[in-house]
Amino acid sequence: MTETMANKVVIFVPTAEIDRISLKFGRSDHRPMVSLSLGIILASVGIYGLIYLVLAPRGYRFEIAMMFFGAIGGTIIFDTLKKRYFFEVYKKSGNCRLVFSRQARLKDIQDFCDQIRTVYKYQITDDAGRRGNGDPLSAG
Repeated sequence: MTETMANKVVIFVPTAEIDRISLKFGRSDHRPMVSLSLGIILASVGIYGLIYLVLAPRGYRFEIAMMFFGAIGGTIIFDTLKKRYFFEVYKKSGNCRLVFSRQARLKDIQDFCDQIRTVYKYQITDDAGRRGNGDPLSAG
């Protein structure tokens, strides 16, 4: 099983190492406190740059660069707090999360779970419960 981003493998889990798989819905970040901390620091740099752009507009190049870092920090914070579907894969040496795309529809996720059950004979437990909008998930 792999997680890909822009056709590049981000996380690879060999099938021989998989003990069990659990489908979940929630915050999918691997280390949310680290991501939030980094996002807050970068967002603070952006706010600092915005304040100095308003107070002293002469050195606008540095302030614009600082605001760019602030925008990156804002996206990190947003991605950390965004809820999505993901697989919690329990391996022999720990566990990892394989995150579905934001564009993944519930029907596609259910079909994918059925394929995994059929091909690899893994039972996927449903720890997702209900989606944020109240739709039940019947994958497990």
